[in-house]
Amino acid sequence: MIGDTLRAEREKQNLTIKDIEKGTSIRSLYIDCIEKGEYQQLPGEVYTKGFIRNYANFLKLDADAAVKQYMDENHPAAAVAAEPEENSTMREEPPKKKAAAFSTGNDFRQRVETSHKRQNKLLLVLIALIVAGGAVYLFASEGGSGVSDKKPAQTAAQSSGASSSASAKPVPEKKNDGVEVTAVFTDRCWTEVKADGKTVFEGTVEKGKTESWKGREKVVITAGNAGAVELKLNGKELGKAGKTGQVVEKTYTPDGEVSADQGRKDSKKS
Repeated sequence: MIGDTLRAEREKQNLTIKDIEKGTSIRSLYIDCIEKGEYQQLPGEVYTKGFIRNYANFLKLDADAAVKQYMDENHPAAAVAAEPEENSTMREEPPKKKAAAFSTGNDFRQRVETSHKRQNKLLLVLIALIVAGGAVYLFASEGGSGVSDKKPAQTAAQSSGASSSASAKPVPEKKNDGVEVTAVFTDRCWTEVKADGKTVFEGTVEKGKTESWKGREKVVITAGNAGAVELKLNGKELGKAGKTGQVVEKTYTPDGEVSADQGRKDSKKS
């Protein structure tokens, strides 16, 4: 059992449960439950995996292997299903073949001729605009002396009224379309992400990586080392997810972050 393995390694290193609590920020009550295999006393499945991972890391054990052993012992079907899903996220799309520029010599000539025709049309339009602009300028300069001074004042008043009415219109607030959470990892961290109730990522992200996840209504991110994750919501900086070694669960909607209690209620409903 994974609890026996962790306890044996702890005793081998002459460490107490209090030492583990101090080094990992995991409550001693939870550490004792893990060693005894009493997982029903822990806050939830996600937290249990995060605690085991941090405990194993502190003892310098293989954290991934420790979590896998826990899943094999308690959720064998889920452990088998998780492997192909995680591997599928690592696949890269094959490079797309570039389309040929043109198929035949005739095709090339047609494209060149078409390009020349477009250039000629643009040139004619440009000349017409220059001629029209010159005519307007000449007309304005010749007839300007006979125009009453009232006209500019009236035009200024009209433009002033238009600008004031335009400024009076309230600018509608831009609503966020969905939820986009961006995570910048300053250290190695186990992470699980759910978008609209579906697990879209679960695994260990290495230091220096940046990941983004999107959802229409809700994105829930759980970090096994909260101090190593800096979060952004729809481009807005949120800062670190928590303290180093702390396991946290954050829930985000288009309106912002949801409280932990409300997030758990929504998770139970979904």
